[in-house]
Amino acid sequence: MIRIDGSFGEGGGQILRYAACFAAATSKEIEVYNIRAKRPNPGLRPQHLAVLKIMKQIFGGEILGARVGSTKVIFKFGEKRINRLVYNIGTAGSITLILQSIIPALAYRKIGMEIRLIGGTDVKWSPTTDYMKYAYATLVEKFGVTLDIKVIKRGYYPKGGGMVDVTIRSDKLTSTNLTHRGEIDQIKIVSVVSNLPRHIAERQISTVKRILTEYGLGDMMDIEEDYPDRRRAYGPGVSLVVVGRNKEYKIYSGGDSIGEKGKPAEKVGEEAAKRFLDWYQSKAVLDIFQSDMVIPYIALSGGGEYTAPNFSPHMKSALYVTKEILGREYEIIQEEGTYKIKIL
Repeated sequence: MIRIDGSFGEGGGQILRYAACFAAATSKEIEVYNIRAKRPNPGLRPQHLAVLKIMKQIFGGEILGARVGSTKVIFKFGEKRINRLVYNIGTAGSITLILQSIIPALAYRKIGMEIRLIGGTDVKWSPTTDYMKYAYATLVEKFGVTLDIKVIKRGYYPKGGGMVDVTIRSDKLTSTNLTHRGEIDQIKIVSVVSNLPRHIAERQISTVKRILTEYGLGDMMDIEEDYPDRRRAYGPGVSLVVVGRNKEYKIYSGGDSIGEKGKPAEKVGEEAAKRFLDWYQSKAVLDIFQSDMVIPYIALSGGGEYTAPNFSPHMKSALYVTKEILGREYEIIQEEGTYKIKIL
């Protein structure tokens, strides 16, 4: 059995999610202890529990300690049992973080799957669903994974209730290197304002347009607006994505932001624009969020390298889990404007 310290680095839920991913991919028995030890409310939360339960539904196996608040859990998964899954998280737990956990394992095992998840589609501390549709889906396509992500209904904190359908296809997980930035040929802006006045979208888009125009990028913007009503959104909420397409790799990278009560629309626009510019002004192929999301794919496909704008705590945690479970060593090389990460 492989033991993983859940308090390593930032000590967040990502360690548990990646450990579950690699356990499902390899059928190894894993123990994770000190789960989320550095968080104000340590232990498993509903969305972490959801990852384990979904893995068990798909692959079978055994899980010990799977309850909210548990700081230690042991799991071992088996062989594929189903091709379709519907799972209701029951809270505004992040749908996108759950997808990040299960998709690499399915791709490695060459398992096609249709999944419907019910929960939070655009919530704090996780990627928005539109970021996943652009930045995540185009990234994993480079490794031989095809994703079709459809947002049926938006769900926000605290009630959740959103619904996302995902179809996953992978005949073989293939290795690739992502090290040469190239030109950007499009900037995609997706603004979603649910059950709130339209002027919110206009203000956040105007903010992004003003900031990007100052950098000479005004002619590259492709703007998409969506105003879900009560049929397509459970409660009020706001999200904004600003991503640029790498002409060579056809990968979208950048960032996103979500609205909160008391948070001006201009602030949402500034956050998303800043996260885009943090990537754009670097020489990195991937943005800071993709730079930890890509680690399971590179590790499971046999190794490779990529460039990131910085070296984040999330990347450090992901590489720790990768080394402990898969035995993959890694190198981090700081270069002008980027970090190059090699997974051996």
